[in-house]
Amino acid sequence: MSTSNWYNEIETSIANLTTKGLLKAFDKFEGADKEVISNLFVKKIEKNKNFRPLVFFVGYCIAKGGKLLKIDSLSNEEKDLIGDITAAIEVENIATYYINHYIDQKGDIKDKQDEKNRVLAGVMCRNIQQSIIENLSLELELKSEIIRLLKEIDQDIAKAQIFEVNTGIFSKIDEFSDESKFLEIYFERCRKISGQFYGRSAEIGYVVGARSIKETEDKRKIEQLYTEMITLLQYSNDIGDYAPPTMHSGTVEKNFYKDYGSDFKNQRLTYPNYLLLKRAKSETDKKFIEVVLKKGFTDKNIVKFIKLMNKYNVLSDCFTLLNHNFNKEKKRLWLPESELRTLISSSIIIVRSNKLLTSVKQLITHSTRSLGSEAFTPGPSASEPRQKFNLSISEKLFRWGGIKKKK
Repeated sequence: MSTSNWYNEIETSIANLTTKGLLKAFDKFEGADKEVISNLFVKKIEKNKNFRPLVFFVGYCIAKGGKLLKIDSLSNEEKDLIGDITAAIEVENIATYYINHYIDQKGDIKDKQDEKNRVLAGVMCRNIQQSIIENLSLELELKSEIIRLLKEIDQDIAKAQIFEVNTGIFSKIDEFSDESKFLEIYFERCRKISGQFYGRSAEIGYVVGARSIKETEDKRKIEQLYTEMITLLQYSNDIGDYAPPTMHSGTVEKNFYKDYGSDFKNQRLTYPNYLLLKRAKSETDKKFIEVVLKKGFTDKNIVKFIKLMNKYNVLSDCFTLLNHNFNKEKKRLWLPESELRTLISSSIIIVRSNKLLTSVKQLITHSTRSLGSEAFTPGPSASEPRQKFNLSISEKLFRWGGIKKKK
């Protein structure tokens, strides 16, 4: 079995449990309530593949002795428990996306009524998530700990969203004259909006696997590993915001976020945007940026925009920082050679090897010479098959993971 098939098989086996839990929660609703929450809820169920449940399961396996467990080896009661908890984690994610649809005016919002319903759906999902946990067959102490961690996830995401809307915006760039200080604040935003969600998902998995809230070194290590790695994944997604629109499809989330340069259009100070605004000093470049902000992106000005970014080495410098930080953070992987170590290393390679980043790298290499307007037309539908991570890179990772490739 190839590396990618092995990884995807494990991810799918966990996702099957999560989907069962999501269906159980969704089927409790009826009528108008069910219709309001159905949009993303149904798409999550149909997708049947989510990263956070896998991260949860990694934490669970570490608590159970540090070996990769087979889902089929677990009791039906334990499978249902894992399915319900990972469903609660995914419902928290659904709630976040619904709120983001309103904040960013994305997600194919049809009209004002639809917009209002997205906000209501976000509120409802947070209530669903807590209800799932409260009804678990676990000791009260464990349920309270899971609720506490989910609440912290929610609070940190809210803090990041407040920053994005009010502080980390183009009009406030003069407040971030020191680039190193900006990076500290920026990566904290990446950590709160995404990294901590995955870190705490691993921690919840550990709590459930151990059936204990006791603090341990291994629990903190796996929480920190995923927190920092997915913080970098959020950063890489900010770089990927400049991938051609043909690449912004294939998942539930990217179909809702498929508009090219959405961070730029929302005047969000991601690191790529920060570098561009700081370095584009000529009046001609400033006027061009103003025109794009006012009129939006077109097939013609996207190519010109990418050339402008390459002129100031924005994308190449962003990749340099990404690679440097990835090489530093991957040293957190402390487990001995094992299948579980390989699963973890395979899961985090998407930080710097995914289709969005690959397409952006091509923009740097070819400087848009080979890009015609066809590169900026809608890509494949979400139903088309996709590869979770770059196969050639993942094959190499088996040396890092420490075991031979599956036959």
